[in-house]
Amino acid sequence: GATIVEPNCVGPASGKEYLAQLLAGGRYDESQRPACGNATVQGPTVVEVQLYLTQVNEVNQKLGQVTVNGYFRSWWKDPRLAFGAEDGCLEEVVLEGANAKKVWQPDLYVDNLVAAEWGGGALVEISPDGSVWKSEQITLRVKTPINLGKLPYDRQTCKITLASYSQNIKRMRVLPRGGSIGQGRSGIGIVAPAMTSAVWEFQQGLGLDAGDDGFETPGRVETKSSWDYVTLEFQYSRQPKYFQDQVIIPSVLFLLVSYIQFFVDPVAAPARAALAVIPVLIMRTMSNFVYRSLPEGSQRMWLSDFVSATMFLSVFAACQ
Repeated sequence: GATIVEPNCVGPASGKEYLAQLLAGGRYDESQRPACGNATVQGPTVVEVQLYLTQVNEVNQKLGQVTVNGYFRSWWKDPRLAFGAEDGCLEEVVLEGANAKKVWQPDLYVDNLVAAEWGGGALVEISPDGSVWKSEQITLRVKTPINLGKLPYDRQTCKITLASYSQNIKRMRVLPRGGSIGQGRSGIGIVAPAMTSAVWEFQQGLGLDAGDDGFETPGRVETKSSWDYVTLEFQYSRQPKYFQDQVIIPSVLFLLVSYIQFFVDPVAAPARAALAVIPVLIMRTMSNFVYRSLPEGSQRMWLSDFVSATMFLSVFAACQ
């Protein structure tokens, strides 16, 4: 694909002609990274990355995994691809499918990846000065920390960490879109439209306000053993109503029921025993319910502690 500037012009008039001229005589080697700013390969190639997040498909709290949909975008400059001229035919060249693979691309990977599914939609757009923009549709499932200590009033951060597979900082620098080279938080790592969920709220992303039109969050670069790792992250908080209605309120009500036994005539021992034991059994069932979709580890959780406390008070009442 291409955008024609003038009908009477010189140079390639289509993406097909552009590639034919680029690859003629073996002048272009897609396995060789582009020159850096000084027009040599002595310095690193700068690659900017960004995720356009369209949907959060699933948060698996038991496994600590998050599945998201979106478009992975990257930018770099390859002077060998430049075709700019005032009287040139093309305003930009768009390559898709197999043609897109005929130009050099950074070998980026997701460091905390569990599984990935490429949607098949991908394109490479080349500007006259050799600037390149790549976008591809992707579904990612990543391993990310989930802290349930304040459940059901918790806020989580999903982290997606990118790096180059074969190029260290001497040959490639990776950074968020519009960010700064080197360690620190900068640029725009994630862009997202307004998203809705029955379980989660997507409000504020790491210091940047999220409104009706979505949110943007910066990226964070860490350099480890001469390799750049770019972390793209966003925050999401739980809507607590489900656990309030299904666990917290019933626990309080059954705790009150367990204390009704003190208003029953001691002569009616079976009735008092039922009022003492049944709430304990129900609270034990609710404790199992809490862990049904949560990790069965040693992590302290406010909700689990709350149910345990109400069950202890019910047992204490039964012992009276």
